[in-house]
Amino acid sequence: MTAKGLRWFQSGHPWIFSSDIVAKETNEPGLVTLLGPKSEFCAQALYSPHSKIACRILTREKETIDRAWWQKKIGAALQKRRALNVPSNAKRLVFAEADGLPSLIVDAYGPYLVVQTLSAGLEKFKETIFDILKSMIDAEGILERNDAPIRKKENLPLIKQCVAGEVPKQTIIEESGLKFAVDLWEGQKTGAFLDQRDNRIFAGFKAEGKALDVFSYEGWFACHMAKKADSVLCVESSKKSAERILENAKRNGLENKISVETADAFDFLKNADHTGQHFNTVNLDPPAFIKTTSERERGYRGYKEINLRAMKLLKPKGTLITSSCSFHFSKSDFEGMLEEAAHDANVDLNLIAGTGAALDHPTLPQFPEGDYLKCYFLAVAARS
Repeated sequence: MTAKGLRWFQSGHPWIFSSDIVAKETNEPGLVTLLGPKSEFCAQALYSPHSKIACRILTREKETIDRAWWQKKIGAALQKRRALNVPSNAKRLVFAEADGLPSLIVDAYGPYLVVQTLSAGLEKFKETIFDILKSMIDAEGILERNDAPIRKKENLPLIKQCVAGEVPKQTIIEESGLKFAVDLWEGQKTGAFLDQRDNRIFAGFKAEGKALDVFSYEGWFACHMAKKADSVLCVESSKKSAERILENAKRNGLENKISVETADAFDFLKNADHTGQHFNTVNLDPPAFIKTTSERERGYRGYKEINLRAMKLLKPKGTLITSSCSFHFSKSDFEGMLEEAAHDANVDLNLIAGTGAALDHPTLPQFPEGDYLKCYFLAVAARS
């Protein structure tokens, strides 16, 4: 490891990049020992020979990495979640680096587990991990959902298969008194956006009057908002997702409050602005507009446009709920964009709450890559 890599390591970050590897004794993925510039022991890590993230640190101690080690670490992650009292039977049980288990994701959807092993180094241990999960959790089925594009960068195949019991195509989960259908095999991420749970629940308390939910996906935000709002108009470009919105609305007895317009979000917001539509509450939950640093300028413009339009659509003293899941768009970037949009919309913003991912998605100060989700609840008022 280079001197630069050692400084990075000493900062507490759990990754070592390939550019900081000076020499190596193997080109096979799996467990390796990291040594410093003077050949001093630094850590044991998962090695990925084809990735820019060459090493993901497992432990900074000289300890045996065997089944018992994995069982102890997974058990600690499970205990952490039990202490949270998550208001849903769909929750994240293991969150990779934040739980000291880099590149491992384990989500529970009621009696079913969905697992992702997202690095070549971890792939060597996945059968052991599956076996431990079988022994520690009374699950009706475990789905290996290794179809994430990031695996291509690890030179790993895309895999989607049941590795224990049976896992249905769809299951119904509960979230703070509401029920939602989840497509475990084809849904986004591991089936659903569990990271936005706490923000959806809070939106259910803050929404009022005539509400607008843009980038609605399958209407989970909308259903929470409809518990208090008079009505919720969902904007969703996918016809399949639009159908799911109506199904979830009916499932929760909210079909008389929720309507859907199948349209491009940018086109809808522009047209709504031009035609003078207004809402008491607007929620923006877009996909990541900035996936790489090269997309930052274009993504910034996209975030500003939708937020500017939303601010202009709000009635006096309205509420804007706005999110970004782009890691390459920092909190300061997001706040700066909101300030610019507010200036151009001639409104003042008052912060109600600034939040991140749900509590079962913990973050580490030394690992900013894991702190990707930003959600702001803002009171918007016209400038006098």
